[in-house]
This record gives sequence, structure tokens and C-alpha cells, in this order.
Amino acid sequence: EMGCDAEYVDDVHEELVCAVCHLPMLRAVGIHPCAHAFCEGCLVAPHTGVALQECPTCRGAIGSTAPSYAVRNVMNGLLVYCTHTARGCEEKVKRGDLETHAATCGFAEVTCTHAGCGATVLRRDLKAHVAKCEWGLVTCPKRCGERVPRGKLEKHKAEECVKRMVECEKCGTKRKAEASEEHRKRLCPDREVECEVAGCGVMYKRGARAEHMKEHAERHVELLAAENKARAAENKTLLERMAALESAVCTSREWIVDGFSAKRQAKQWIFSGEMVLSHENVAHRYPFLLSMHPNGMIDGGAVAVFFVPRRGKHPHRLEWPMKKKVEMRIVNQKGGND
Repeated sequence: EMGCDAEYVDDVHEELVCAVCHLPMLRAVGIHPCAHAFCEGCLVAPHTGVALQECPTCRGAIGSTAPSYAVRNVMNGLLVYCTHTARGCEEKVKRGDLETHAATCGFAEVTCTHAGCGATVLRRDLKAHVAKCEWGLVTCPKRCGERVPRGKLEKHKAEECVKRMVECEKCGTKRKAEASEEHRKRLCPDREVECEVAGCGVMYKRGARAEHMKEHAERHVELLAAENKARAAENKTLLERMAALESAVCTSREWIVDGFSAKRQAKQWIFSGEMVLSHENVAHRYPFLLSMHPNGMIDGGAVAVFFVPRRGKHPHRLEWPMKKKVEMRIVNQKGGND
């Protein structure tokens, strides 16, 4: 970057002007051993970006370079006019403070902060522009809760706001837009609806419901009677199917008796732990246990097995007497007498 072309308040001494770009030096760099000073950017070849090997003034070999802080301090202390003088800024600042001033200068051009606007205004006018910008978001005055661009507020109030008043195209009454759908579906007296009695099919205006019901009362009675008869038959069929399904439910329980032959010789009664006859219907969940006498009721007789219903914790929920079919099967799984 070459010298600073800011507009200086006073003439700049020729020794502070770069011999390469002929502008007041920017980030001055001194050359050793000749001690000439130039802009930092002027000591680089513009086309190749390679550092110069000879001093542009005396053509002596460049041994080394270093920042010339003395020159830099002098340059940064010079007064310059603001870069926005053409727009009206009259500030005079030290060159070292020029960037800081420019960042806050009221005559600098800035872009509106509202999305979608893109307008460029002077910084000092930004607040006023933002306050009236067509893209600034404002809250709908009808208290619908929406925030819309200022330029679209009127359209929102007239066409989109749920709090705007709308007229029913059937009955001509007015209400807020948010209530119009319910009015249309359930309340409008001039909107045609179909009679709710199954099979009637007559269309009438909602407001004329009483007249329709009175005029077609006899037919409605016939339709409702037919519907009730059909439902009764359907319910009977469903109940029969449910009863058949309940009867078909088979709940399997297994009771393994170990050491059967020894218990038979000892003529002992054998008892299972408590089990439950399960069913989805709580009224059919009967607790029970099984008892067995290996010799039957007389010595040498067949094995006797008994199904013993129990009261359980909630006997009042059960149907008594129990009417479920219980099938018991004795299986010798090991062979022999055990």
C-alpha cells in the first residue's frame, strides 16, 4: 500500500513525502545503510511482489530495512481533513486517528439495518431513516401479535390480520376473521346443511332447522326406528360373537408333580400353588388351585384330580357360580411310575 492521499490541513514537508509514490509516507520504513525512508509498500516491486534490492533514491544496495518510528510518529501527528469532507464533515483530526474518526463519522455512508431495505444513508441520518423505514418491523395495532414490515402493515390489516372484521358471504353479519371459520361451519343461519337424521338427506338453511324438524317429524321417527332396529340387531350379533370368543379362550396352566411314585406309596394329598384362570375380562379372572390324590378316593384306585376355585382378593368382581369350562389333562412325561 502506497502513501496516504488524505487532504492535509497544512503543507507536508518534502522530506516526509515518499520519493516513489510522491505522497506523504504511510508506515515509513528506513533503509540501511543509506538512511533514506519510503512507504513500506513502495519498497516492493508492484508487478512481482519481490522486495527491491536497491534504494530508489541513491541506487545503493539495500542492506536491511526497519520501521522508521520517528517518521511514523511525525506523520500520525499531522492534521488532516475527514475523508467525508465532500459530504459535509468539517472535522480536522490527526492522521493517526483518521480511521477511528471515519468509523463513527456522521457523514459516512451506512446501509439500513432492516432486512430487505438496502438503502444507503449518512450515519447521522440512520436513526431517522430506521424510524420510518418501510422495511422496519412494527406490531399490528389490532393486537393480533404479528410483526410485519411497516410498508406492508396496511395490507396486513386489510387482508391478513386475524383480528380484522370480515363479513359472512351468506348472512352478511360481521365478526373477527379468527372466528369466521367457526361461524361458517357451526353458526351461520343462512348456510345450507344436511339434516343430521340418518337417511333424511334434506338440505336446509341452518336457521330453518326447527321448521324442517317439524315438517319432517313423522319421517324422522320412521328413520330413527329403523336405525334403532338395525343397531339392536348389530349389537345382538356383536354380543354373540363376543360370547363365542370368550368361550373359545383357552388359558393353559401347567402343574409339574415331582416324586409322584413316592407320594403315591405314602398316600399323600398333593396340592398345587394358587393359579389364575386369565381372561381380558376382569370378571373371568378366577383364582384356583388343583388338588390330587395319587390313589384316588380308594386304595389302588385311579388318580383323582380336583379343580378348586378360590375367592381371591376381589371376589365381588367375579361371576358366581363360575360357568367356565375347565379341561384337565394328566400326562406322564417321564414314563414308568414317576
